[in-house]
Amino acid sequence: MIQFERTPEMNTAMKSLVESMHSMRAYLTDVLPYMETVLTPGKEKALLSILRKYDIPEENLQKDIHMLKENPYFRSIRLEKVDTDTVRYQRSVIRKRTLMNMDFHKPLGRYLFHYHPIGYFSEDLELPVLMEGDNVWMSPAVSEIESMREGIDKGHGKCLTFGLGIGLILYMWLLKDEVESVTVVEVNKDVINLFEKQILPQFDTEKKVTIIHASAYDRWNEAFLKEFDYVYADFWESTEDGLVCYTNLMEKKIDLPHIDYWIEDSILADIKYMVLSYLSVVYHKRSIMDFMSSIDPAMKRYAIKINKYFKRRSDTIHTEDELLDLIHSKKVLREILSI
Repeated sequence: MIQFERTPEMNTAMKSLVESMHSMRAYLTDVLPYMETVLTPGKEKALLSILRKYDIPEENLQKDIHMLKENPYFRSIRLEKVDTDTVRYQRSVIRKRTLMNMDFHKPLGRYLFHYHPIGYFSEDLELPVLMEGDNVWMSPAVSEIESMREGIDKGHGKCLTFGLGIGLILYMWLLKDEVESVTVVEVNKDVINLFEKQILPQFDTEKKVTIIHASAYDRWNEAFLKEFDYVYADFWESTEDGLVCYTNLMEKKIDLPHIDYWIEDSILADIKYMVLSYLSVVYHKRSIMDFMSSIDPAMKRYAIKINKYFKRRSDTIHTEDELLDLIHSKKVLREILSI
């Protein structure tokens, strides 16, 4: 079992971590009522005051609409050509001054506080949306584009992605001189048919595009992954289903340096909170059952993994940096989820 040296520094570190978690929850409570609403000047002033309270680096909520309009995919690919038995196109209008997420997880400070960049445009925005029934299936939203930026930038050579969607990252990769070819693994045949018939013909490229109809889990093996120079996993909709999908991949125990995961930091946020709760119980010499009984039943799978991981460790944590590494290190978090 992992152990701690109880020192004034460690006492302060534990307190700061817990306070950051509480501050994060308070921040969400304060900000969520403003999301997806039209900001009046008065509401904007109040919201900026809230952001200053939590030291969020957002001095100007009005964003340049060209950050979206000048994106090559948004500018060149016409989704209005899409109309199938299962998926239909519609044009959604986001009213000017409507507050929305502009990206995903951004850490703030050394502890557990993080935020999503937010903002609005000063004019109405017409956004192409693909609908599956009454649900939004996919759209080239700002948060989608910005959250894929790392994956887009790192793409080179033979690229592989899991999850097709509307082909946003495929298109952006194909524009890069350093990308040789793009392969995608997609489990939904209807998605593949729609893409091949309606969207892929709009891609102006001579580079090879290969679409494999298969489950990501079936193709998630070392031999296949090593065929590519860069791999990007993105077959989940959000953090909610993302944690399950991500964990299933970790359980395959494949650790290769050329693989990245869409919104990984956001997916791991809840696991970080649980790790802190567990370590706090150990630090204060309480029963592990106190930790287990505090966990939502839907998250028990992860609580069991955390307990197994730290019971296997026999080292002693002496400093704040060592403690923070247990919580923030992707190596540690991936090892936990791989159990």
